[in-house]
Amino acid sequence: MGLFGFGKKRHKKDDEAAKAEETKDEELDQTEDEDAEAEEAEDSEAGDADENDAEDEAEDSEEDEDDSEDDDSDDDDDDSDDEDEYSDTYDDLEPGPWDYDADDVDPDFNDKYISFGSMFLPIVDGMTIRARRHPQLGIQSITISWGKSSLEVVPYAAPKTMGLWGDVSDELLESTDGATVSEGRFGDEVILPVTVNGKTMTTRVVGVDGPRWMLRGIFSGPAADIEKDSEERTVLEDYFSHIIVRRGSEPMAPQDILQILPPKTGAQRRAEAKAAADAAKKKASQAPKNDTDVPQNYDVEHKVQTTMRRGPMFSEMR
Repeated sequence: MGLFGFGKKRHKKDDEAAKAEETKDEELDQTEDEDAEAEEAEDSEAGDADENDAEDEAEDSEEDEDDSEDDDSDDDDDDSDDEDEYSDTYDDLEPGPWDYDADDVDPDFNDKYISFGSMFLPIVDGMTIRARRHPQLGIQSITISWGKSSLEVVPYAAPKTMGLWGDVSDELLESTDGATVSEGRFGDEVILPVTVNGKTMTTRVVGVDGPRWMLRGIFSGPAADIEKDSEERTVLEDYFSHIIVRRGSEPMAPQDILQILPPKTGAQRRAEAKAAADAAKKKASQAPKNDTDVPQNYDVEHKVQTTMRRGPMFSEMR
């Protein structure tokens, strides 16, 4: 029995050892499974992180592309502004030429205009402006050149009640052989053949009536060709439409040329205006005071004669 009893204990111990080993194996398996799951979770999280990084990089690249597109669009806008030669020259108004006294027209201190007294001409890169001066009469016209074409402009005084261009165009048609009339951007235009140094060329004369003035323009070169819409024709016509005419208040006979003065830039006009304002201020400060003015705090008494009295006596002498 002792042996049996011992044997039972031994079997029991063996069983307990076996169970312990099984439990240990199960715990090891469970631990391995948990480690495997943890590794899988880490791999999964790493994969998600990689996907998020890729998405972030894609979004950043898209934003960079959008920024680059915005930059390109801004550059395009800047280029378009640079190409606009007549920015800040009253493009929001009706087509010109314009009158100096019209509403919303104030070219005095505009740096894009050069003043010739009775005319304000736009300043455009690439154009040449020349004045034709008479020895006794002064400047009689201004010529603007662009490429192989030119535009000569002259401002005239006109009647108060009617335009002048109709009469001038009729005179040109009657006095010049081969002159014809055509409809153009500025209304009726006179196509006028001109002979210079034995060579005949075609010119195009236009006129625009304003308040008591008329602006005449003579196009020559490719700009005078009415059969072709050349770049030079478009550029010089645009230039003519941006001219501002200052009639002035002095009385003048119709078809007299308005006074054309030497050119002045916007900076020169501002300096002259400031000097005139300073001179007026100084003159006002140096003006003598009126001594007859009575201070407000003084009382003034006036005697009024209310009774009758005898006047001077006259004696007759014989």
